Amino acid sequence: MIEADDTLTRAVAEACDHFGLERGRLLPLAGMTGRVFGVDDVVLRVGPRETIEHELLAAEAASAVVPVPETLGSHLPSRDGAWAAALIRRVEGTVASELTGMSSERSYARGLSCGRTQSTLWTAAAPPGFPALGSGRALLHLDLHPLNILLGPDDRVAAVIDWTNAAAGSPDYDRARTSSILRMDPHAVQLHDQPRWRAFVSGWIEGAALDDASVTARAWACRFMLDDLRHRHSDAELEHVRVELRTLQEPTHAR
Repeated sequence: MIEADDTLTRAVAEACDHFGLERGRLLPLAGMTGRVFGVDDVVLRVGPRETIEHELLAAEAASAVVPVPETLGSHLPSRDGAWAAALIRRVEGTVASELTGMSSERSYARGLSCGRTQSTLWTAAAPPGFPALGSGRALLHLDLHPLNILLGPDDRVAAVIDWTNAAAGSPDYDRARTSSILRMDPHAVQLHDQPRWRAFVSGWIEGAALDDASVTARAWACRFMLDDLRHRHSDAELEHVRVELRTLQEPTHAR
């Protein structure tokens, strides 16, 4: 198991005891938090109680309209400042951006499937008390990118995962957030010249009407990205995001 701070180490140990998991068999899964582990056919998510509760509520609301992994159980200690955990069934599938050996046509279809699922998500109402962006109470994922969507062998969405950023509001903000990731995340920028990636992004843009995001939402997404990535990328690697933000803030773009 990876090294972790004392709080996380204790939380993982407590969760393993609660769910009857062998701690030594846990393997850290991909992601930046270091709080998600896999063993056999289950996934263990650990975090502050309010974070885990928020994720569970969001996933439950989303499950009415899009596929999400099944929650097998939760451990939500009542003491103040406690960390919590959720046990989730592992979903078979590949991340949406796995395009190796695929034609541009199939890559486009995978992107279109992701976009249509994102549009469907907005038909669900966010749970009461969720933070709001703009008008409306649609459920927004706000971190919907190719690594948070798993596709089955038929290229249909098998699961939407990682609901940490979920909020309520206008779909505009979810459109802008996903569009900024696909276009401006430093890892995505490196893929811009690859035909399969371009086809995949085109499909997603069509499926979720990402280009319809308002200037206000697109500027918000730039600010979100700059804050989210500032500890992972250099100023030079994020300069294109700052340029985009300045352009969006010019009077000619205001509306």
